[in-house]
Amino acid sequence: MANAGFIVAEGQFGKGIGRVMGLHALEEARYAGFQAMQFNFVISTNTRAVALWQSIGFGIIGTVPQAYHHRTLGLVDIHIMHRFL
Repeated sequence: MANAGFIVAEGQFGKGIGRVMGLHALEEARYAGFQAMQFNFVISTNTRAVALWQSIGFGIIGTVPQAYHHRTLGLVDIHIMHRFL
């Protein structure tokens, strides 16, 4: 199982950067012979990231309660997201 994580710089949202990185990672994982990919740490309040990963086939397979300390929201959940290649 391949694992990946990405951060898009503030001010660069909405330009397709995350999608390009995600699709490239999926392609490389397939090329390397992996059967699936998983993101272990998708912050639940980052609705753009959650929607992006869902739009390219990832599903939420688990949620860890209060696992991330958000600078303004305090403790928030994280999602574990997975998809087969």
